[in-house]
Amino acid sequence: MEINKILEHWNMENEPSKQIYSSAWQIGDKYVLKTGNDMDKLRSNLVIIKALSEQNIPVATVVKTKNGLDYIVEDNAYYFISRKIDGEHLTNIYDDDYSEWAHLIGQVIGRLHIAFRACQTRIYCYDNDFYDEIVGWVTQTFKDKNITLIPDHILNEVVSGLKDIYPKLPRQLIHRDIHPGNMLFQDKLLTGYIDFDLSQINARVFDLCYMALSFLIDNTDDKEKTTKWFEMLNSLVDGYGTITPLTLEEKKAVPVMMMAIEMLFVAYFTDNNDAECTEGAAKILLWVWENKEKIQLQ
Repeated sequence: MEINKILEHWNMENEPSKQIYSSAWQIGDKYVLKTGNDMDKLRSNLVIIKALSEQNIPVATVVKTKNGLDYIVEDNAYYFISRKIDGEHLTNIYDDDYSEWAHLIGQVIGRLHIAFRACQTRIYCYDNDFYDEIVGWVTQTFKDKNITLIPDHILNEVVSGLKDIYPKLPRQLIHRDIHPGNMLFQDKLLTGYIDFDLSQINARVFDLCYMALSFLIDNTDDKEKTTKWFEMLNSLVDGYGTITPLTLEEKKAVPVMMMAIEMLFVAYFTDNNDAECTEGAAKILLWVWENKEKIQLQ
């Protein structure tokens, strides 16, 4: 579909456009056009954006079409435009302020979780049992694709550990894809959260584990960075705790939750024939396994 034809619905066909992702374009200096095929995710995303905006949480507000619509559908794909949020993604998380940044990010996630709890009864989102997901399609993918990157005894212990702890974890609406690329900052102040496409009901500690794991990507062989990572993990949790403290069960769950997340990534990337990312996820899982006692929070 020609983008200018789509932009006619917003009277923006004369604005310069630049593709920034496979499913997104920057329109002029102030707007972003996004597309996709999952209408349920779209509607959920739009409701979340509206609900969070009403609580003064910084999100990218939707720009209505010239006919007053939130989105349009063309050729079985949806398109919507949101206002571009000022700010920058964190790129050098291991700089001199790494512990301070981790503490700030923990607070940012905590505030988002509080806002989610306040509005989740008004939002329909997928209610995901992460343990069922791991013993379901994830484990089946390991069997069907004969994935041997992770020894069976480790996989079995991850599944067993998750079975024991997951039912004890507080659950709520979470971001589910929270990493530095989905936050924008300006002068160490959060300017916006983005991309709620994967938001779901799940254990809230999932988001903290997911964020901490994002700091490990391509860094497990760097001893200087992994030393800093343990400090960052504690700062992340401390920052979160200043907003909404973790339970003892959540702290206990962190290592096994991290390994289960990477187990999911191994299956996901294998399904998508991405050998490099599959190996990367397996490498992080094994690193967490080797360091699980040090990762265990007190």
